[in-house]
Amino acid sequence: MNQRTHSWIAIRAIALLKDENKEKNLVKLLKPHAREASVGAWIPDQADAKRGGAGALTDNHVLKIEPYTGSQRERFITHKEELLERIGMYRMTTQFLQNDNSLDRDWWATPYRGDVPKPGQHLPNRAMSLSTMMKDLLLMGDKRIDHLIPGDIRFAQYMIPETRTQEEAAAMYFFMLSHFIADACMPCHCDARKLAAYSEGLHKELERHWSRKVGTGFEKRNLLPKALLEDRERTHGDSDEVLEQARAIDTKFGLEFSEPAVPDLHRGHDVWLEVINLCRASFAMASIIAPYRQYRYDDSDARAPFKTVLDTGDRKLLKDLNKAVMYDAVLNTAIVWKHIWNKVSK
Repeated sequence: MNQRTHSWIAIRAIALLKDENKEKNLVKLLKPHAREASVGAWIPDQADAKRGGAGALTDNHVLKIEPYTGSQRERFITHKEELLERIGMYRMTTQFLQNDNSLDRDWWATPYRGDVPKPGQHLPNRAMSLSTMMKDLLLMGDKRIDHLIPGDIRFAQYMIPETRTQEEAAAMYFFMLSHFIADACMPCHCDARKLAAYSEGLHKELERHWSRKVGTGFEKRNLLPKALLEDRERTHGDSDEVLEQARAIDTKFGLEFSEPAVPDLHRGHDVWLEVINLCRASFAMASIIAPYRQYRYDDSDARAPFKTVLDTGDRKLLKDLNKAVMYDAVLNTAIVWKHIWNKVSK
């Protein structure tokens, strides 16, 4: 996703949590800073957000999956029924995969592994490390955060105010995390084939397609114009308007959050394992979009242009993909945010 799509996903997740009307204190933390999601949710893709030369580039948050040919094959196999049970029927991705017949039992019984350019730097690791650190940072929050979290953090009395996590910083961390969660829902982020690289047509055109639907209202320059940056009270005061603006995009993707319940993580899962399974499901979706028999995993020359595989006929596959990816990107973001908040407040 590009900047405006990531902004919309994060803001829509706030609206979903608000509509659920359960985690009111989490909403109190995030809602006043909704417009700032246009910055925080885009930080992981900002080239100037890293320093230290080529070794610090921001392209290390993918999990590229491909067939595995080594030993211990059982570690790299997830059968369809098992994966769908892990990710749950409340996700649109589950329904997308459940309705598919193109990936046969042999495909699901084949071992696949995820790999990245640098060891340890991939979506599940990024999501887990940030979410774990956020729990500590929230417990060390300033007076405004401390007021939202029950219990008494006695060690905080020894911390000077400047060292405690500021409310604005905490909100920014939530928005940064949304970027990694959303990217786990993007099929091209989880497919090791050359055709799924951003420089190739499918990845870039699919993200442009989503961006056009989201619209320019979620550009940084429109969500945070200079006048609003200089008037923080006004920025906070119109957050309800921004959430309503985000809800209005639902119809463009065919989304219906009719029951705004935000589930807990799958029993026995942590954020790492949850995102691992989401990436595995996204890889399956990529293998449906660009059929693996036609676009083989070992063919580095294969390309699957957007117009060839998605922008054809009645565009049913594209519409179903839009709905599954965007619905789950919003829902998954809210699920992980809620999980973090519950860990420090329940």
